[in-house]
Parts: sequence; structure tokens; C-alpha cells
Amino acid sequence: MTQGVTASSGAVGTGSTSRGASLSGSLVSAEWLRDHADSVVVLDASIARSVDAAGLTVFDPGHEVFRAAHIPGARFADLFATFSDPSSPIAFTRPTAAQMAAAAAELGITPADDIVVYDQLSGAYAARVWLVLRSFGFERARVLDGGFARWAALGCPIESGDPAAPDGSGRAIELADLGTSIFAGLDEVRSISADEDSTTTLICALRTPDYTGESGGDRPGHIPGSLSVPFPDLLSDDGTFSPERTRKVLEGVGIGPDADVVVYCGGGINASGAALAFVEAGYPLPRVYDGSLSEWRSDPDLPLVTGPDPR
Repeated sequence: MTQGVTASSGAVGTGSTSRGASLSGSLVSAEWLRDHADSVVVLDASIARSVDAAGLTVFDPGHEVFRAAHIPGARFADLFATFSDPSSPIAFTRPTAAQMAAAAAELGITPADDIVVYDQLSGAYAARVWLVLRSFGFERARVLDGGFARWAALGCPIESGDPAAPDGSGRAIELADLGTSIFAGLDEVRSISADEDSTTTLICALRTPDYTGESGGDRPGHIPGSLSVPFPDLLSDDGTFSPERTRKVLEGVGIGPDADVVVYCGGGINASGAALAFVEAGYPLPRVYDGSLSEWRSDPDLPLVTGPDPR
């Protein structure tokens, strides 16, 4: 996905936080956020999704989506220009440490803050922001389970318009860079794919028609050797994360609790959602192939496979 181009269990924990709330795990429920919204920083990671004249889905920055409706006090987390490297030819590439430090200063956030991220679609966009934050040492970042839809369904307050300037914006901070422990690069994924004896499992988090190539498009299919674990299959019917479904799906493809996994999708978004689902199901955090198929497909020498999961 590129700009303008076609394409739980959040229970209150026991740990004390810097702002007086109590959190554990990587998700919070809408009920919890309703009661603690003034104790956390809320980030809206929404994007704009539309259909062009050819019937293809187009994704763009979500500024207008945010202005139309958002959780009161939320700050807009621009996944296109702020939480990605806008200079990269690959959409949604993880930002550099300098870019992330500048973004954090603009948003007025530090790793000491309790942060809750949501979006107005599937939750995968919020998960991507969560994962980027975690990769720079924001260990207190979490995702709103069920996102804006769950918040609205509870009748919680909603506001519109531009966000107010956050307190503390512009303050310079230093960030840890944990990227290599959370993200995988092209060379490593190519090596895993080519090695039939690799102890690392490649997982594709795209929907089944995208994995098999039935959805068509330029160079359809999946990376050779990868298994199919569609991100939507890891969610409950109401859009919240389901540890039970996630464990069942992973057991079904032979992924054990100690497996070394690299997960990818089209642009690193659904893969981030899947990574969050893994964690909530009690699995280790898998690494995400940052460039995903956006990068893989850009090289005509890299193979793609069509057809069903070989299992």
C-alpha cells in the first residue's frame, strides 16, 4: 500500500505507571480507557480508505478521518509521514531514530508515557504504530482492543476537529533503537525462504486470496516457503483480538510457543497486527519483515508462489 496508490483482553494489570494508571499486556479495553483516558496519551493511527474508478482500494493519510471523529484528547499519529520514513521508496518503512525522535517531539511523547493507540479500521494500523514505538523503547505503548468501533459502540464521548497542541511538544529526547530485534530485513527473509532447513518460519498475514494469488494484481502470490496465517482470522467477530482463535490457528499450522517466526504482509501493517495477536496469545513477539511484499515484489528476480498453503 502506498499513499494515493492502489493497492481481548485488555484487562487492568497490577503494575504502577508514570501517570497513575495500571496497565499490563499490550492491549487495553475500551472500558478501561473510558475510565483512564486522562491518565494516558491517546494516539489515533487512522488512515483513509477509498475505492477508485477502477474499483481498486486506495489508502491515504487519515487527517480528515481524524477531523471527522476521534476520541477526545487524541493526537493524530500519521502513519504515512510520521511513523514511516517518507523518503523511502517502500511504503510504511520504519522511520530512522532521528525521524522518530522528531516525531515524538512533535507529538509531545516520551518513552516514560503510557500511550494507547487506536485506529478506525481493523486495529492493524494501530498495531503498526505500537510496534514502531516499541522498536524505539516505548515499552508503555499499548493498543485499544476493538479500536474506535468498540469505543463508539459503548457510547463513549467522541469529538471532531483538529487536535490541540500537546503539552510538552518540541522537547528533545533520546531513543533506544531496538529495530533488529523486532524487524527483519530483505537479506534475512531471502535467506530464510531459500533454506529448506531454516529453523525460522515465514508467516504471511494477508487474506487467503492474496496469499494464493487469486486476488490478482502485479506479481501476485506469496514468498516461497511461507505459511498462511491471515490476520483477520486472529480476531473475534466483534473485531477484538482473540487469543483463543490465535492459538488455534497457530497450532493448526504447526507453530509452537517457542518457534522463531518472521511475519510479513503487503506493507507491514497486517503483519504488525498478527505480531500483536501472537503476543496476546502468549507467544513470543515475532519479528516483522519491514518491507514485506511491497519490497519483495519490487525486485523481479525474487520469486513468488501462487496456490494454496502446501500443508
